[in-house]
Amino acid sequence: MVSIKAIYTALVLPVLMVTAAPVDDLPIAKDGTDISPLAVKASITYCEHTNWNGQCETRLQPLTECYNLPSSWNDRISSIRNDSRSSYKCTWYEHGNCQGRSYDNQNDANLADGDGFFNDRISSWSCKYK
Repeated sequence: MVSIKAIYTALVLPVLMVTAAPVDDLPIAKDGTDISPLAVKASITYCEHTNWNGQCETRLQPLTECYNLPSSWNDRISSIRNDSRSSYKCTWYEHGNCQGRSYDNQNDANLADGDGFFNDRISSWSCKYK
């Protein structure tokens, strides 16, 4: 005859031996908690004039996708900033669909200085983990 302890052990032991499957590393919030990949977004700000003047917009965008500027902003930006630059790197593109020459400065209040190529020429961007 089978004892109750043997039945209990047969039922409970497999449950105790189950382990969780590993998951990909998730980004960590400032408070030390994992962030859901669905919630991870980069914050970028762009303005129509240098030094953050004129009309500006701030956008929260999911990572790793290419974003085209709305037609009202296409080739009109003179200041850019990746507000999430401590964790993510954004790349700005001359043409839509992340095509053409690219620029990866994360905080530029004056796109007209230097060679000025990207002043009023940005059409799209993408951001990714560093």
